[in-house]
Amino acid sequence: MESETKQCQNCKSDFIIEPDDFGFYEKMKIPIPTWCPDCRMVRRLVWRNERNLFRRKDALIGKDSFSGFPAEANLNTYENDYWHGDKWDSLDYGIDYDFSKPFFKQFNDLLSLVPLPAKSSAGFMINSDYCNEAGRLRNAYLCFDSDFVEDSAYLVKATNIKNTLDSHEIIEDELCYEDVMVYKSYRTFYSLDCESCVDVWFSKGLRGCTNCFGCVNLRGKSNYFFNEPLSKQEYEKKLSELKLGSYESIAKLRHKALEFWQKFPVKYYHGIRNRNCTGERISDSKNVRDSVSIQEGENMRYIQIVALKAANSYDSVQLFMGVENAYECATCGEGAYNLKYCFNCWSESRDLEYCGYCIGSSDCFGCIGLKKKQYCIFNKQYTKEEFFELKDKIIKHMDEMPYVDSLNRLYKYGEFFPSEFSPLAYNESLAQDYVPLNSKQAKEKGFIWREPNAREFQTTTQGVDLPDSINDVSDDILKEVIACEICKRAYRIVSIELQFYKRIGLPLPHRCHNCRFLDRYKFINKPKLYHRTCMNKGCGNEFKTSYSPEQPDIVYCERCYQQEVY
Repeated sequence: MESETKQCQNCKSDFIIEPDDFGFYEKMKIPIPTWCPDCRMVRRLVWRNERNLFRRKDALIGKDSFSGFPAEANLNTYENDYWHGDKWDSLDYGIDYDFSKPFFKQFNDLLSLVPLPAKSSAGFMINSDYCNEAGRLRNAYLCFDSDFVEDSAYLVKATNIKNTLDSHEIIEDELCYEDVMVYKSYRTFYSLDCESCVDVWFSKGLRGCTNCFGCVNLRGKSNYFFNEPLSKQEYEKKLSELKLGSYESIAKLRHKALEFWQKFPVKYYHGIRNRNCTGERISDSKNVRDSVSIQEGENMRYIQIVALKAANSYDSVQLFMGVENAYECATCGEGAYNLKYCFNCWSESRDLEYCGYCIGSSDCFGCIGLKKKQYCIFNKQYTKEEFFELKDKIIKHMDEMPYVDSLNRLYKYGEFFPSEFSPLAYNESLAQDYVPLNSKQAKEKGFIWREPNAREFQTTTQGVDLPDSINDVSDDILKEVIACEICKRAYRIVSIELQFYKRIGLPLPHRCHNCRFLDRYKFINKPKLYHRTCMNKGCGNEFKTSYSPEQPDIVYCERCYQQEVY
């Protein structure tokens, strides 16, 4: 089969469907997409919230609690322990399918009725109430999209982490701080794209290094200071003179390191131990194309975020722990198999279509909140024969009576859920991180926008007035409500982080956790690939890269980059 060029129903741009794509669609028995890959990605991302916690009333007890859904969302939520328990049955909300109405309209009506868990979590969550889109956490605070985390705070996309703060996209780290894309490291601070490092500060692109400060692109080195080799005694003397417990000193060192980093080339993508992969931030993967933030993926395309293995899937965001054969899904995993157009389904769920928050269920269509159920449509139980007969009729009806949204876009069988039905506004979802828009732009594209309804707190001190040195900080700081030096919003220092700062000897942050996240997120390239040529003089190698031509980075191909590392 040859490649075909299609026009996106949404943005009207052309996109290409290649022979391998046709093979996947045929295997999954699904129609070819009518939206381009970028528009499909954003449509899914609007259904995922990672970093926001809201106060909303519990539908059972009527008391405010923290939730991943805003209070304005037209749905009901239960506290997680009750939702996962056996004191209620989602089949009680079952309805007959109405062939006089579009499928998506009926699904949205059901979504507003069936209670959802207040937060998205899996496995044990011990003393980790202020976390979302996470699982298997112990003593964690404001950790999101994270698994197997202990005694840590302010993490996003973290796996197998201990005693670590303020980091993004990290794996198997301990006693680390202010890191981005740092893996299998110990005592690594203010660093970017490092692996298997110990006692490293303000460094970028290091592998297997120890006792390095302000270094770039080193391999297996020790006692280096801004890429200059020193004796162990000279290196230790340098560090003792830096006043690493001072906020002012740290700010100057960070500025110096960033300027130094810009003098060195970067590889055209962040990734290690891959075969036949294109995209950004990919590790230990094979045959993964046009994807970002992938850990152990195989045979995939147009995927955003994989943790702890996923395979044989297209067009999905956040697949985890062994999911296979997923298409147009968001937040699905734990052994799930053959899911189409689903969100938040996990725990060995199989053969689901157009389902949300279904756990350990199989052969269901258009269902919400089911646990260990089979042969259900719109939360109503059927026999096996009845299920497949009605399912075929509904799919035909979806094509004959499509849903038409406010911008006259058609939603037939094969489309993911309309963004206007998401409980989240655009700026409350992961879409805002990946493809930032302002309120006017979002509304013009048919998205919902809600201005933040942040609670106002009476602050007791200013971030800029905090002690410069950690040695001058007492436990009384835990009682203070601090005004962020950037956005002026209130934040606090909690016990777990104060203990960390004193243990390592680091100064208190003068900015709130969200502003600190935004500072780190500047190092994450947006999920768009550009066709570029290696910038090394005399090399004509071409590649796809997430480094845009407007960025100041010196971008090299794999071969030229490897010749530059030390």
